[in-house]
Amino acid sequence: MAWLADNIMSIVLLIALAAIVFLIVRNKVRAKKSGGCGCGCPGCSGCSGCAAKSKSDKQTKSVK
Repeated sequence: MAWLADNIMSIVLLIALAAIVFLIVRNKVRAKKSGGCGCGCPGCSGCSGCAAKSKSDKQTKSVK
């Protein structure tokens, strides 16, 4: 029981981090099931090119 009392803050922090990771993963899974990737592109089938496309668009705009 003393060990639990000594480490209660670490345990609470671990539970909080686990909950945050769980919510992030659940959000990504739901977005994937709904037919999107979460980056706002219409009709996306979960493509991995959205982030790369966004970066290349920003670089192109900054060059012009």
